[in-house]
Amino acid sequence: MGPTDALARFVAELRYDDLLSDVVDAAKIAIADGVSVMMAGSAQPLAAIVGDYARDLGGAERCTVAGRDFKTNAPAASFANGVFGHCLDFEIQGRPPTHGTSSGLPTALALAEEAGASGRTIIESYVVGWEVQARIRSATAPVTNPAYHPPGLVGPLGAAAAGSRVLGLDAQHTSTALGIAASRTGGLTANTGTMVKSTHPGNAARMGAEAAMLAKAGFTASADVLETRHGFGDALFGGDVDWASIFDGLGERFRLVDPGFDIKRFPAQIHMQRPIESVLNLRQSHELRADVVESLTVHMRGEGHSGAVPKSGLDGKFSVEYCAAAALLDGHVGIDTFTDERRFASDMEALLPRVRVVSEPDLAGAEAVAMLKNGDTVSGRCIEFLGSIGNPMNPDDRKAKFMHCAEIVLDGEAAERLFDTLGHLEDVDDVSDLMAQLVVNAQ
Repeated sequence: MGPTDALARFVAELRYDDLLSDVVDAAKIAIADGVSVMMAGSAQPLAAIVGDYARDLGGAERCTVAGRDFKTNAPAASFANGVFGHCLDFEIQGRPPTHGTSSGLPTALALAEEAGASGRTIIESYVVGWEVQARIRSATAPVTNPAYHPPGLVGPLGAAAAGSRVLGLDAQHTSTALGIAASRTGGLTANTGTMVKSTHPGNAARMGAEAAMLAKAGFTASADVLETRHGFGDALFGGDVDWASIFDGLGERFRLVDPGFDIKRFPAQIHMQRPIESVLNLRQSHELRADVVESLTVHMRGEGHSGAVPKSGLDGKFSVEYCAAAALLDGHVGIDTFTDERRFASDMEALLPRVRVVSEPDLAGAEAVAMLKNGDTVSGRCIEFLGSIGNPMNPDDRKAKFMHCAEIVLDGEAAERLFDTLGHLEDVDDVSDLMAQLVVNAQ
């Protein structure tokens, strides 16, 4: 049995009753976080473009587009909701990072709504989608060309797995869906900091829905696409893939709980979480104001993607210097931190040239060091940020993040109702009832 067949059998055969409670609980936490972030993302400027695009495409009005008052077909809804779920860079992250929620959850929700499937089916499909995507990412991470953005490479496969589980495909048809999805991979890291980045998971979600739908209809594809000659592994990784890791504990050990995932506290790239928290710790512990700081240095592993002068607020999500400056100036980092208005504000423009990053490959966590105008030096550290695997959020923390995101679109009562529905997702008989709560006029 090859890796394609092994994954297809896993997807086709897994059932909700096979899952231990810790896996179900982790999936529900991840799904609730993903839905709330999707709702918040639906109010972003780029979401207006994508939402109008999805509406103007037309198509069968069967699947909800989050934060909108129209429905469309499953691939288009998956694309829009995937973009919304990723554009804030606020979703959970596995290890290694791969954006399994914005790639696979929109596919599962769209196809489940169309089919009238249950909440338990959503949990099943999310688990298998995350598992397939995470295992392939882990098997290929050491040899992945950094010019590729991971969810563009492995996201279509995870989404195809999620879609196949919703549609109840057998192992043969699931292999076909994986074969179709493998020919839909791509996504360039050069587009980080632009609107295009969020289309990588969005496209993965769309292609996953399409792959599952076509496979169900009888479309054909390579049955061993991952490992075959000139297949996925050869084309993208030169054949140098750790296929043995695909089989290791498959169906017994789930990556949602081992190693688990980080819940982001701040709407920025995962590598920004520790430096932001280190600056906030510095500011709080020393009751520091930006106007008494001469310079700020952040010590961490790596240097960030966008450098010291991000081109936009959106690009600031990938700039250590910008995130650190915002934390020092404002005492918090939130969704509004990454607007162009904040990026080009006079106080930000004045502070940014005085912030620098020192890369220390062996450093645990991040350390922020401020040289004050009086000559003193003070510092703050963050080893494990709040929400990380090593410092997890408690239920109140998670709900606070959910409500903050959901209430950007919904009123408080509707957001509470949505939170409760997701908290009891296994009891939802028809996902359409859940999706009805994601529209702008949810009451």
